[in-house]
Amino acid sequence: MINELKGYLDTDWRTKEKILYFLTHFCHMNVNERELRNYFASFNERYESGETEMFIAHSNKGYYLTSDPEVIFNSLEDDHKRAIKLLKRYYKCKKALSEKSQLSLDENEQNLYEIVNKMGV
Repeated sequence: MINELKGYLDTDWRTKEKILYFLTHFCHMNVNERELRNYFASFNERYESGETEMFIAHSNKGYYLTSDPEVIFNSLEDDHKRAIKLLKRYYKCKKALSEKSQLSLDENEQNLYEIVNKMGV
């Protein structure tokens, strides 16, 4: 799929909707949103392992195929912020559940919960 997206995704930021439209109408590929996200994740794993110098970055502008370290770093920073938010939600909900059902977090989970809360992200 990357061959179809080169020349399109590496020239400007593209939204998910525009990418899906392009793939459907110009490349005659029937891809849904989940398949696209999974493909982007597997493509970026190739960057992580050093197989390619290109990375599919994301931002509020959409997606962009790039090798620019600054763009890649900004995309990864967004991933980091999302991960922290998910961890906070996980531990807050787990704590609420434990309070409701009288279950308790084990010591490691409690320590991690406190660390995530102190991060203040």
